[in-house]
Amino acid sequence: MLKETSQRYGQVDAIKNVITLDWLIANNMQVKFEIAGIQLKESEAKTLLSIGNEMPTVTVDLMDHVDSKLLDSSKLFNLSIEKKHPELASLAAKLAITTPELPKKKKQPRNRHTISQLSVKKISLDEALDQLCNYRSLKNVGAAMVINSLVNGKCMTIREIAVQQVNALWNQDVDVQSEIFSGFKRVQGEFKPFVTKPQKGLLTYHSSPVYGALRDGTAFLKQTGFVKVEESIEYGSADKKLTGTENHLQRRVYRLELTEAGDVLADTWGDLDKFILKFWNTRKA
Repeated sequence: MLKETSQRYGQVDAIKNVITLDWLIANNMQVKFEIAGIQLKESEAKTLLSIGNEMPTVTVDLMDHVDSKLLDSSKLFNLSIEKKHPELASLAAKLAITTPELPKKKKQPRNRHTISQLSVKKISLDEALDQLCNYRSLKNVGAAMVINSLVNGKCMTIREIAVQQVNALWNQDVDVQSEIFSGFKRVQGEFKPFVTKPQKGLLTYHSSPVYGALRDGTAFLKQTGFVKVEESIEYGSADKKLTGTENHLQRRVYRLELTEAGDVLADTWGDLDKFILKFWNTRKA
């Protein structure tokens, strides 16, 4: 059938997959025509093309239009018997001799914007209080913890804020079953981040609710103009002594400080301590 069609509508180069435009249209394939992004009707395209001496050829790479799972010689041969299509058997033989290079799945680009690179779109004090006070979420309690720790001109890292907040809440008689202690260990009377190699079922500081809350809260405050974020690269480890080349390991560290608007937000949000305590008392590990 392909051979007959090619004889009627133009030559088909089986190796290069070059098919005439008339062949595509005659076989009811959906063909879209454009000129510099402007869509044309089929009649407009045909009229325009008819001005030339001959119809152009179009290269169609079927790899972009068929399921790659079908490009298996044994499957195609079985289908040729099942569907009674000798063309499939012929194609199966070609694929057996020359295996086509299957396209690799494109990986979705990861969002590589760090917290310090987030663009700022300031909101009013009332809008901020409405968003933060009226909805319970890890992001909102994280923002509250950041603001609570940075009052009076302090400059701290996310890790330092986490340690301060967890120990402060322990002293405020927060429920001992609270999720706030997940990812921390008590050493000599003080809670410290639990950091180790990732293991299935093991909750560490970087996978803890507190760390997630502080990162999300920091991102919100940075984007809305209430916190300044300074990013730096440090080497080695904050948790253990390293030797040799291990000391060259890089860590991205964020140092946070309230902006003038952040200071006003901290002064206006009168029940910060209660908000944080109430949230973590309702989150049980």
